[in-house]
Parts: sequence; C-alpha cells; structure tokens
Amino acid sequence: MKSIRITVSLVLALMMILGCVCASAENSEWICPGCGASGTANFCTKCGTKRPEEMICPGCGEKYAADSGAIFCGSCGTKLRQEASVRMKYEGPGFDSPEEALACYMEGLKNLDFNQMLSAFAWETQMEHYSVLSRIEYTRTWYQSLHPRMPSLNSFLFSVNLNDLRSSQIDLITRSVEAYILGEDSPGKSSRGMIEFEKDTDQAAEFLNKFDNGRLEKLAQMTNIRFVTPDAVTDDKFSIESNQKSFHRETACYGADETINMVGLANVGDETFYCCPTICRYGGKWYLVSVSSRTSNFLGFSVDKQAFACGKGEITDLAR
Repeated sequence: MKSIRITVSLVLALMMILGCVCASAENSEWICPGCGASGTANFCTKCGTKRPEEMICPGCGEKYAADSGAIFCGSCGTKLRQEASVRMKYEGPGFDSPEEALACYMEGLKNLDFNQMLSAFAWETQMEHYSVLSRIEYTRTWYQSLHPRMPSLNSFLFSVNLNDLRSSQIDLITRSVEAYILGEDSPGKSSRGMIEFEKDTDQAAEFLNKFDNGRLEKLAQMTNIRFVTPDAVTDDKFSIESNQKSFHRETACYGADETINMVGLANVGDETFYCCPTICRYGGKWYLVSVSSRTSNFLGFSVDKQAFACGKGEITDLAR
C-alpha cells in the first residue's frame, strides 16, 4: 500500500513538473512570422498565425526550437530568421486573387493611405525568391540602377536588398504622385528634369504652393475600379508569342509560381486612372512585385508615370 502511495505521489509530482515546463514554454515570448507581432499564446493574437515550433537559419538551414533562446546559428553564425527578418516584416498577408492585390493598391491611393498601397507588395517573399542572376542573364548587363543589385547571401545582404527594393518602388510611386499633382509644372516636363529659381525671389515658395492645388484630394472621388487584360490596351501585342517568351524570361527573376500583368482602371471625376503593375503568385497568395511592367513598357510610360497615370484621354495619351 505504501509503495502505491509513493508511486502515485511521484506521478503527481512529475505531472506538476511537466505542467510547469509546458506552461513556461507556452508563456515564453515569440515573434509571429506572419505579422511580426510578439506574443506568448499558441496563436498570434494579431493575425492568427500558429506559434512556430522551430527557427530555420537562413544561412545554412540549421533548425532550432522556437523557445531555445538562440539568436545566432551555432553552425555558421548567421542571425536566425525569427530574430532577423521577421521582427520588421513589411508585406501584408497576401491576397487570394491578383484583382484583390491590385484593388488594395488602388484603394490605398484613393484613401490617401500610403501604407495600404505598400502592403499590397511582396517584399520579404519576393526577396526570398528573387534571382539577381536571372535578371542579369536576361539583360546581359549589371548596372547600378538594378534593384536589387546583389545576391542575398546572408541576412545582412537580404536586409540591404529588401530595403533597396522598397526604396526603388517607393521612389517610382513618389514620382507619379508628384507628376499627377503638378501636371505641366512637374520637373519631369522640363528638358533638364529640374526647375531652377532665381535668387532673392519668391519663386521657390510659389512653386511649393502648387502642391496644395486640390489635385491629390480629387483621388478620393475614385469610383468604378475595374481590371482589364494587357491586350485590351496594347492592341493584342502582349499575347504575341515572341512577346510572351520575352515576358517569361524577363519575369523569371521573381521566382514566382505565376506572374501576370494586369491593368487597373478607375474613374476619378472627369478623368481616368490607369496603372499597369506586375503581379506574382507565391504559393496560394498574390502580391504586387513592381509598379511597372512589360505592359507599361509597351505603352511607353515615362519614368514619372510608372506607378500610375491619371487624366483625360486614352492611356496612350497619358503615358508620356
């Protein structure tokens, strides 16, 4: 009888110890790989992502338990992915269709919500699949305006390339916003690409006042968001076999499961809004990867209208 009581006591004690260990593991803080939020529960309270069971070294693939406390890989010294790139994740959760991804981008502009626009892009996912080699093999050149320019050999270069990619796309959007607001007064309309002001005059202040002309707020009138194929605006040039082969070679760098071009249109008062981004599918989710595309190249879009063009007339009239 005494041995039974001892056995029961040992079992209960063991259960209490295991319970404490499990509770401790469950209550330890972790970083959500879905949205970057911190938490202690089994599922992220922000986006619902399941607590990861392990961290994978982006340098060599070594695996570590999520609650191991490891920050650097013991095999190669690379900072572990959960600590390095997940904490500041820029992209959103992705979309179930290319139309949803493009609608998010366009509605972000309508709402004058820049972060919403950027959430439509695959930032981290694109960089995880991006092949600089494929891009160079397609263009047969390496040039300093290539984004990104370096292979992501480690977590540092991954971060450099990620931010370089975001910066280049943000710059194109900025140029398009500026061109839309200023119209004929845009620096892009100048033969030198700049506007010069005379010394000791109010010309600079008068120029900056032009940004407050109500054009930007007009975007809130955006209605009837819709989508058409590239052939609808390129006289069926996009589907020509030779152009399709070039398109697939050009977009191989994204390493996506599927890459398409799509044209977004909308009414903005008495004007028409156009954008022609490149959209990719990674797994089951769609994202924008670039504001420009082979379609925008066909149409001759200037660098100041790569992100979007809005005005009266046909798309070919607005491209330049």
